[in-house]
Amino acid sequence: MIEMKETIEKVIEFAQSGTNTKSFRPDYPVSEEFRERMMDTFSDFMDFTLDAYFHEVVPFLEEYVDELKTREEKKDILLHNLFWWRILYDANYNYSESCIAEYLAEKDRGLDKGPVIESWLRESWKAIPKFYYVGYKYNDRFFVVVDILTEKTIDVLVCDPLAIPPENGEIVMGTLIPLGAGLHAPIVDFYHFDYEARIDIARHVHYYYDRFSKSSTPHETFLHVLSAMLQIERLIFIETHEKKPPK
Repeated sequence: MIEMKETIEKVIEFAQSGTNTKSFRPDYPVSEEFRERMMDTFSDFMDFTLDAYFHEVVPFLEEYVDELKTREEKKDILLHNLFWWRILYDANYNYSESCIAEYLAEKDRGLDKGPVIESWLRESWKAIPKFYYVGYKYNDRFFVVVDILTEKTIDVLVCDPLAIPPENGEIVMGTLIPLGAGLHAPIVDFYHFDYEARIDIARHVHYYYDRFSKSSTPHETFLHVLSAMLQIERLIFIETHEKKPPK
């Protein structure tokens, strides 16, 4: 049985690796062992990036968050999502000087990256943060989301044990990276929009994407749309939770 299990895992990893391209294929299955290698590498990359860039980038992002008057309890997760948006932006438009290129160039971090792992990292950083509708929940860590723009359904596995469980029907924002077999995981926990704001946000996402995509890059467009969605969320929160003074 052990030999059979090892053979199956090798076949799965071989299918993912490919004999010629050695490139990662998001829809191909991976073994649990190989997926663990992927996540170990990604965790190491996150540590590397946070140590090297977080304190440099965050002051500018904090200004953005403060200008939008983000509620205190939502600032931290918004900042972390914005941080990875900036990392993705740099990787897409100036790859040679990005932290991803810098990380892959390091040979002394003690990880056996291999060609498929490196291909997966490069594939992951093609991702753009998006807005999703939470559909079916298998449990708090495994559920289905719907891309609001494309209406594509995506299976999501949340690896962070401290992540906030989603509610059916709520809208979230985040960046998904592929894990093989069509499964994806958020880089960090999603930003969860207030449940009361879900209808108005869903109504306006397409409008603002159409408006800004004509003159902006995909990453810039996302930031413009996010600003609009956060303002909508704030207005609805004020209408819902703040009492009007008596006349």
